[in-house]
Amino acid sequence: MQANDPTKLEATLADGRRMTLSLPATDAKWAADGIKGLRHVPPTHTGRGEEPPALPEEPALPLQVALLGLGA
Repeated sequence: MQANDPTKLEATLADGRRMTLSLPATDAKWAADGIKGLRHVPPTHTGRGEEPPALPEEPALPLQVALLGLGA
């Protein structure tokens, strides 16, 4: 890939993975500058954060009740 290719942007993530963003040609005025119109935005969050609470355990429904939900 050429460094001055106006349709592709390549970045290396913090964990070493490489990411390529390519923008196809378009007539949209907001995208006329290709990747030159993009700007760096610093991350607001890192990591996964807290795990959501576990779902409450409920007994399985009998087959007849489950079939009622299907309109049988």
